[in-house]
Amino acid sequence: KPRANAKTSRRPKIDVVTMRAAKASLLLLQISIHLSGCSSSSFSRRSSVSPRAFKLPSHRGRQQSDAHYDVLLDLRGGQQQQPDGAGDDGSGSSGSSTGSYHGNYVSSADGEPNAAVMSAVVQTTVPVQQQASPAPAPPVLASATSTNSKLSNLQERTGPAILMLGAIYLLLKFTGSNGLIGLVFLMQLAMYSESTSVVEDFGKKKGVSAGDDGIVSFALQKWWWFATAMMLTSGRKMLTEYTSVTMDQMNLITFGMSSLSLVGAVIQLAMISSTAAEDVYRSYLGKAACCHFSLLFLVGQSSFWIKTVKEYGLVWVLFPALLVVVNDTMAYIFGVLLGKHKLLPRLSPKKTVEGFVGAGISTMAIAAPLLKRMIGKDGVPNAGRHALTLALYVSLVSPFGGFLASAVKRAHGAKDFGALIPGHGGAVDRFDCQVVTAPFVYLYLNNCLSSSS
Repeated sequence: KPRANAKTSRRPKIDVVTMRAAKASLLLLQISIHLSGCSSSSFSRRSSVSPRAFKLPSHRGRQQSDAHYDVLLDLRGGQQQQPDGAGDDGSGSSGSSTGSYHGNYVSSADGEPNAAVMSAVVQTTVPVQQQASPAPAPPVLASATSTNSKLSNLQERTGPAILMLGAIYLLLKFTGSNGLIGLVFLMQLAMYSESTSVVEDFGKKKGVSAGDDGIVSFALQKWWWFATAMMLTSGRKMLTEYTSVTMDQMNLITFGMSSLSLVGAVIQLAMISSTAAEDVYRSYLGKAACCHFSLLFLVGQSSFWIKTVKEYGLVWVLFPALLVVVNDTMAYIFGVLLGKHKLLPRLSPKKTVEGFVGAGISTMAIAAPLLKRMIGKDGVPNAGRHALTLALYVSLVSPFGGFLASAVKRAHGAKDFGALIPGHGGAVDRFDCQVVTAPFVYLYLNNCLSSSS
C-alpha cells in the first residue's frame, strides 16, 4: 500500500482545461495530416454543393466538448478513406478524397481544393426541387393530318380539272370529230416525250447521257421511231382518207421506215470504238426498249380512239372517257374519307382498297343514266347493258394503267411525268387510264354494238 500511494502521488494531475486544449490540438493535427498527405485519387458524389464546401472549416464558435472524437470520424466522411489511386471507377485521377465538417471534397495534389474540376459532397443535403415538366401538347392524329393534306390537294386539283374539261368541251363543240383527232395526236406526242424524258433524265443523274453513249443521233432516232409508229397506226388511215395514197402504198412506206431505223441503229452501234463498248450497247438498248414500250403502250393503244370516232361517232369516245374521269375522282374522294387499307403500297402508296371499291360502285351506278343522257331520244338497243359492261372494265382494269405509270415513276425517281397540267402533272399522269380503255371500247363496239343495232 505505501508503494502504490507513492506512485499515485507522483502522477501529475491534468485538469479539464488542459484536456480540452489537447483535444483541440489533436483535431488541428488531424486536419494538417489530411491536407498534407493528399494523394492522386479522386472521389466525387452527386449532390447539391454549398460554396463553403470548397473552404477549410472554421472551428471558431464551435463548442469544444468530449464529442471531438466523433468529429474526427466525421472528418473522414463517416467512412474509411479510399486508398491512393482508387476512384469511383477504379482508375486513378488527379485528386484525393478529404473530409471536413461540411462533407467530402476533392483536393488537388498540392493540397488545395480545385473547385474548377473537382466536386464536393455535402453529407447533409437538401433535396433539389425538381422543376415541373411542362404539360405535354395534345397529340395530333396522323390520319387527321393526312386527310387535311389530301383535301387541300383535292382543292388544288379541282380548278385545273374544270378548266381542262371546259377547254375540251369547247374544242369538241366547235370542231367535232376532227378536233378530237387533233387532240389525240397532241396527246400522243406529249405522252411519248414525257415518258422517254423521264428515263433520259434518270440516266443523266446516274452519269450516263446520250453523248456518253457515243450515239449522237439518238434523239433523231427516237423521233424517227415515233413517226414510224404513227404511220403504222392511225396515220395510214388519215393519209389514205385525205390523200390519194393507197393502203398498199402506205404499207410499203411504213415497212421502209422500219427497215431504215433498224439499219441505222446497227450501224451506229458498230461505229463505237470505246473500250467500254458493252456498257454503251447496254445503255443504248435500254433506252431503245423504253422508247418502243412507250410507242406500244401509249401511242398504239390511244390510236384506237381515232378508229372509234371514225366508225362509231363521238359519243362512244366521250362516254368511256367520262367514266374514267368519274372513277378516278371517286377513288380519290373515297380514299380521302374512308381509306385505311393500302391497295398496292409498293407501286402506288396513295391508292386504297376503299377508294378502289367505292369508285367502282360509283362508276357502275352512274354509267347507265349517263349513257342514256348522252345518246338522247334516238337511243341504242341494250344501252344499259353496254353502259354497265364498259363501266365494269373501267372500274376493274383501267386503273392498272395508272398503277403501271406509278411503277415507272418510282423506278426512275420522278414525282410526275411532267408539269403540263397544274396540280395533275403531265399528259401521262392524266391519260394513263384512258389509253388502257381505248382498245377495249373499240373491240367491244366492233363485236357487240353492230349486231345489236
